[in-house]
Amino acid sequence: MSSLIGFLSLIAATGINFVLLSSKIFINFNINKYNTLVRFSSILTFISFFSLMYAYITSDFSNFNVFQNSHTDKPLIYKISGTWGNHEGSMLLWISILSIYGFFFSFTKKIDIELKKLTLLIQSFLHLLFSFFIIFTSNPFLINSVVVTEGLGLNPILQDPGLAIHPPLLYAGYVGYSIIFSLAIASLLNKNNNEEWLYIAKKWSLVSWTCLTGGIALGSYWAYYELGWGGWWFWDPVENISLMPWIAGLALVHSLLMIRGEQVLKRWIIFLSILCFSLSIFGTFLVRSGILTSVHSFAADASRGLFILLIFFIITGFGFLVFLLKKPETSKPITLLFINKFSALIFNNILMIIATLTVLLGTIYPIIVEVLTNKRISVGAPYFNSTVIPIMIPGFLLMSIAPILSWQTNKIRSARNYVIFFILISLIIVIQSYFSKFNTWGIVGLILGSWIIFASLFAVLTSYKLNFNFRFFQKVNPHIAHIGVGIAIVGITFSSVFKNEFTYNIVEGENFKINNTDIVFDKIETTNEKNFQSLRANFLISKNKKVIGNVKAGKNYYPVSKMITTEAGIFHEWFRDVYFILGEQKDNEWLVKVHVNPFVSFIWLGVIIMVYSGLIGVSRR
Repeated sequence: MSSLIGFLSLIAATGINFVLLSSKIFINFNINKYNTLVRFSSILTFISFFSLMYAYITSDFSNFNVFQNSHTDKPLIYKISGTWGNHEGSMLLWISILSIYGFFFSFTKKIDIELKKLTLLIQSFLHLLFSFFIIFTSNPFLINSVVVTEGLGLNPILQDPGLAIHPPLLYAGYVGYSIIFSLAIASLLNKNNNEEWLYIAKKWSLVSWTCLTGGIALGSYWAYYELGWGGWWFWDPVENISLMPWIAGLALVHSLLMIRGEQVLKRWIIFLSILCFSLSIFGTFLVRSGILTSVHSFAADASRGLFILLIFFIITGFGFLVFLLKKPETSKPITLLFINKFSALIFNNILMIIATLTVLLGTIYPIIVEVLTNKRISVGAPYFNSTVIPIMIPGFLLMSIAPILSWQTNKIRSARNYVIFFILISLIIVIQSYFSKFNTWGIVGLILGSWIIFASLFAVLTSYKLNFNFRFFQKVNPHIAHIGVGIAIVGITFSSVFKNEFTYNIVEGENFKINNTDIVFDKIETTNEKNFQSLRANFLISKNKKVIGNVKAGKNYYPVSKMITTEAGIFHEWFRDVYFILGEQKDNEWLVKVHVNPFVSFIWLGVIIMVYSGLIGVSRR
């Protein structure tokens, strides 16, 4: 019954959006009717999505999608996350989030009426395209032709609390750019155009970028503790797909900050708005088409891939065609000086777009080569580390001083202090590197991260009166975001450049030592959980003959899917993680790998600060 309700609700929502699009030609609805129909469509889409979720929660195996991706023994959280842990459900999640954005946008009041109508119409057009995709190629409400009493289960790798939250948050970032795309195109089509839409777009861009930041961070953290390889970023194509709209979105956020100054690059902002959403759809095509092989890839049906590719070309082609034909009004005069706020933002934007294109090239080049030559090649970390990182470094250097630059002059407040400060930090780190085994990238990363952190703190202390209330945090918010970036860079540098790996073949009861830490391989335990069998090795960790903690690492066996997963054990400290991986047993000896990842927690701390800054930024005009 829930499958029928879900399918009919989706059909009804599609019909309402078709009526909205037709109204532009046949009926001239007023804005209240637009708002009502958009909200009604959103509610119907929610009903459709929650009908599928209800089928998962109740283990309704008459639904073919539930049968393929669920099991009665699964914990409730994984029954819920199973709703979007497959191709069909994930696309329904996509369109549901699209509806959420349309629903909340319909309550926007301080906006030109015609501009709002056009924006809602474009959102309805997007809803219609993806609804057709779901209904004709990816229907999650198909009914089993035979009676079944048990399902096949969810991919064990996806049965994790972090990954239960990761896709909705990531999609909230991707789909959020649809509102900005619709606003930008509507601003070109609207005759009574003004710059008010830029302030609205700035808020939505911050919401989207913040959600995308949180989603990427959760995915990285999940890969770090779940996949058992000791790292948090592999330059995997699926990771790159999420990184591209993130970098382009960062350029968009910075471009929209210019509207608080005296100059506006409206045409550039519109271009970035189209680009961000196009990259989001393109990433959806690559993952959902089955072209890329990953735990994130659910579809391998060529018809689905071609349908998404068609949607990508329709939306991107429509967006850039309007962009080329409908030139926006002339922006305010541009004053490009050697080093003012406007020049710094333009320079940063250019670097970010070059970095985005570099990631795009490295991601799609292997696919192009395989199509043309039928030979599979891989583009990995060496390419991205040697191209993307050097491109971004100059932008990061400007990051810490950009907020204190002037819009119209070359003057830098406290310029001498900043130069002295930068030289001092550089000297300290270079001298320290002389007495240790630092490599070049380590020196660059530490100078860069430290410079961003301390220069941003210095700007706050010298440019603002300290008053720890909400208004104060709104004012210094750009500096807070940059401090988060600096902390993350320090964490990325240490955990990537200065990590150590140790391998041991030991038996139960033996001990080994890493630096000043003693570790005892205590014992092996096997337990039966609700939907898997667990094998864990217990490691006792002590310093100065005092036990400071214990870590369990091992493997899980899932009988339903007959899969074994590696479960890493991590001992978290502020300045390092000790990361345990249990390998195979041979002649009573167990293979144990230990990674010592210094300052890796700084990555997550930096991301939390960036997300916090994004939320604070939404509250600013």
